[in-house]
Amino acid sequence: MNKHIRTKFITCLLLSIVSCQIFGQEKEGDRVKSEHDQIGNTVDKNSTHIHTSNPDAQWYPDAGLGLFVHWGLSSVKDIGASWPMVVGWGLRSKKIDTLEIKRVVRERDYEKINGGSFFITPNDYWAMAKDLTAQNYDPDKWIKAAKEAGFTYAVLTTKHHEGFALWPSAYGDFSTKNFIGGKDLVRPFINACRKYGLKVGLYFSPPDWHFNKDYENFFFQEARVHNPTFPELDADLNPRTSKPNAEETAKHRAAYAAMVRGQLTELLTNYGKIDLLWFDGRAAIDNPSNVLTQEEIRRLQPGIVMNPRMHGTGDFITFERTPPAKDPGDTWAEFCNTWTESWNNSNTLPFRSNAFILGQYVAMRAWGVNYLPSIGPKADGSMPEAVYENLKVIAHWMKANGKAVKNTKQLPVAETASVPATSNNNFRYLFAIPEFKDNGMYEKDRLPAKDIVLTLKTASKPKKVKLLGSAKSLKFSYSDEQVQVKLPASMRTSLVDVVQIEL
Repeated sequence: MNKHIRTKFITCLLLSIVSCQIFGQEKEGDRVKSEHDQIGNTVDKNSTHIHTSNPDAQWYPDAGLGLFVHWGLSSVKDIGASWPMVVGWGLRSKKIDTLEIKRVVRERDYEKINGGSFFITPNDYWAMAKDLTAQNYDPDKWIKAAKEAGFTYAVLTTKHHEGFALWPSAYGDFSTKNFIGGKDLVRPFINACRKYGLKVGLYFSPPDWHFNKDYENFFFQEARVHNPTFPELDADLNPRTSKPNAEETAKHRAAYAAMVRGQLTELLTNYGKIDLLWFDGRAAIDNPSNVLTQEEIRRLQPGIVMNPRMHGTGDFITFERTPPAKDPGDTWAEFCNTWTESWNNSNTLPFRSNAFILGQYVAMRAWGVNYLPSIGPKADGSMPEAVYENLKVIAHWMKANGKAVKNTKQLPVAETASVPATSNNNFRYLFAIPEFKDNGMYEKDRLPAKDIVLTLKTASKPKKVKLLGSAKSLKFSYSDEQVQVKLPASMRTSLVDVVQIEL
């Protein structure tokens, strides 16, 4: 990846363009951090993130656009993945006295505890497994649409923190082996990716709240810091009345480690070549070490890339929900975000504006970072029509502007631009990103286009400047090694516009 140290001006500019689009960024960032702390999503600060040199892995830095598919039990009620079964988010920085704790538990006033978020008891959450029918499961249709929209890889949540595995695993008792007739939901996804030429990514959560249900406290970890006397909550969100003894705990730890190791081995040996492993947390129960090491994983899949969320180090780092604050430099990196407000609420929640999604995408490509927006199927396995409608919009934009984001690099070290920009040989691509009111992200928040002037600092004189989507020439001037391009509102679209400068 061609990375360069950026000027303070460009770093601040890109940060403002990306960050201003994130609604409630500070609160969202706090929540993500709290969730990551709870599942052990910590990266070794001493890691230099030296990525694998295997030839089969070198596709990753230029992948550009990936599709994150969040699917699991939560699709039955169209709620967030896993986290609604953990209560106490609203108390992460608030202390309540013992009397109020007792009243909250007695009256089951968890709406108040959880800051108004939807909640469900863990046992009720897991009971949704009987209603995950997958009768209309058709990943071939998803991946075909993603391919047409310019996506180059896809990642499926094979098992979230909820503990339900989407394949008939020989390990544990909570997978499709026990439900929907033993149907394997991972294999059709992998086959579809291979059919349409997308790299195969598998998400796997080592934390398993179902397997560890008798050892988990379903009260938000950060809330416990401020409320140490709050009782541990069991899978019915009632105060836990007993604890396993040391012998039972040791036995369970060994079984848990064997389950994590066994399930990962199944994913890496039963389906042929896997291109990417997307971990989401460390193995829990005092972090047992008897799980697959990175060396063992690479022996099974030599060309694989993986993030550092399980082992502390990895080939690439993932920024979640909040974009990176600066150019990550030589590190392979990815920014994942939701296409709606939640990881797999694609059925009822409104989709964010495609202008917003494309704006984040091009801003990330200007830093050489991959972009991974998330969608989610319904309980029957079908994808909401809104997903296909939005993918068609992206496909149309890519058809006109794809050359600005495919096989491109960052600007050469001596060049800067007033907006996110990429380069390819003697071409420069400047992105005019729509603005949103009140840090919005939905179509209703998009502001009308206005006349703007884009600038590029370069020692090379421009030969021709045009609007890439329409091929219309644009007026420009060049002096003091700076190109100024006027882009009138009348020529702009409702999406991201691309100005192509030929030097």
